Amino acid sequence: MIAATERREEGRERRAALGAVVVALLCFGIGHSLAARSEWSQADRAQMRLLLSPPEDGRIAGGIELLLDPGWHTYWRNPGDSGVPPAFDFSGSENVASVEVLYPAPSRYDDGASVSLVYHEEIVFPLSITPEASDRTVTLRVKAAFGVCSEVCIPTRASAEVELPVGATADPLAGARLARFLPYVPKAPEPGRFDIERVADGADALIIDVRMPDSSYSDLFVEPPAGWYLPQPVFVSRDEGVSRYRLLLAGRPADAIIGGHTFRFVAAAGGEAIEESIVIE
Repeated sequence: MIAATERREEGRERRAALGAVVVALLCFGIGHSLAARSEWSQADRAQMRLLLSPPEDGRIAGGIELLLDPGWHTYWRNPGDSGVPPAFDFSGSENVASVEVLYPAPSRYDDGASVSLVYHEEIVFPLSITPEASDRTVTLRVKAAFGVCSEVCIPTRASAEVELPVGATADPLAGARLARFLPYVPKAPEPGRFDIERVADGADALIIDVRMPDSSYSDLFVEPPAGWYLPQPVFVSRDEGVSRYRLLLAGRPADAIIGGHTFRFVAAAGGEAIEESIVIE
């Protein structure tokens, strides 16, 4: 998700931001600040907690925060060649009508044998929560199943619970953690600046042209149709702001026709990402 130089710069920015958050917590009062964060739930090589913010326009912003042991990673909704996609169950919640889980753009991890789409050491999955009634406390409960990997891979589980009373005040730390990862959630494409300009069927591969901002880091990820086991796109070239990628189709079902199928692409460049579904003609 972030190039090495950008990680170092973000590390400095994060330390400065956390310093500001500590000051805010001391001024605001620790009792209030804990209202929108659950306790940490321990899992194999990881810990998890829930974050919530007061409602705006009838919806509540939240997050599932995972911290992994150094050197460990977990997976995007499409894990790539190997891995376990995360699964979240909110059915035990109270005064919750719906929960939408948002997935920040991942990083490409090539171990020499396979390519996986991962998050290294920390991630917040932002949530968009609709309560059943605005005049009652929201209790959000989640049961999570996810994989963590380093030299070995471990399927693990964790659960967490947090309450958001009516009239709760914003938690600065929860807000800071959400703000850290929200920019990496893919947004709608911006034609002429950041979008999928062309997808062409090359018989054994798709050729994808992506107009994206200049950046020291950029990448393209794909979610193919259900039942298609494809590799990730490979960078080919860049010319006048357009990056070309090639997606091999060898893993499609036997005799499958490309036309009419939908591919969902996520493109990342620097600190932003877009998502676009393309129906192949």
